[in-house]
Amino acid sequence: MAAAAQVTAIKAGRLVDPDRGAVLTDQVILIRANKVEAVGQGLAIPEGATVIDLSRMTVLPGLIDCHTHLADGAHGEGDPISQLKKTAARVVLESVPNARVTLEAGFTTVRDVGVYRALNDVALRDAINRGDIIGPRMYVAGAYITITGGAGAMTGYAPDIQLPWDFHYGEANSSWEVRLESPSAGAPGRRPH
Repeated sequence: MAAAAQVTAIKAGRLVDPDRGAVLTDQVILIRANKVEAVGQGLAIPEGATVIDLSRMTVLPGLIDCHTHLADGAHGEGDPISQLKKTAARVVLESVPNARVTLEAGFTTVRDVGVYRALNDVALRDAINRGDIIGPRMYVAGAYITITGGAGAMTGYAPDIQLPWDFHYGEANSSWEVRLESPSAGAPGRRPH
């Protein structure tokens, strides 16, 4: 016999309802198996439910940030050259606090639009999905998608300096190269340089 899913009841003094464009009062939110099951005034709270009393607070749905770079390492390092001084693993580990802070700020979903080190955002997303770390639901790009020398590309180096493959992963200079980059098109996921 399967165990009954844990139920959480949140008592919200005020609840922002974006569908109605209103702030509702004295609401109960029932969550079963991490999914909202019911919202309303005067809902019966099941026996054994965990109750979170926010009756003196305002509750709002999780926010979505459609332009983030959570997986590019420690925030505040605006110089892309700092990426060359670290391993990809270090950059991902430095990104773990970014995920937690973003979730704690109320953003339950983000669209991460690119990283200098290809696939770091995928690794961060997967760690969150497995429950290894705390963070928002992430929709990721895998790398910056750019032309050679465009925004997100590592530029300004002498022609004899070879950057690692993961700094070129999302570069494409034509619609044909974009198709070659796409794993769904049968390519290995990056083109040789």
